[in-house]
Amino acid sequence: MIHQDLSQIEGCPERGVKVTVYGLNPWNSMLTFGVDAGSVPNKTDLRSFCDIITERLRRLYDVRDPHVEG
Repeated sequence: MIHQDLSQIEGCPERGVKVTVYGLNPWNSMLTFGVDAGSVPNKTDLRSFCDIITERLRRLYDVRDPHVEG
């Protein structure tokens, strides 16, 4: 979902963009750009937007395993 939203942003590369979701409570995401992305002049803007998307989704989705108490 994060990658899909980012791909709608002007200047977001079509390839070489990787979103990694990690952690449990709270979960987080990391945005990285591979060689296939080429030169990305708006990396800072895309990372900031990724943080905004993550914060909104974090409120909607709890990624903890329902079988583990915590």
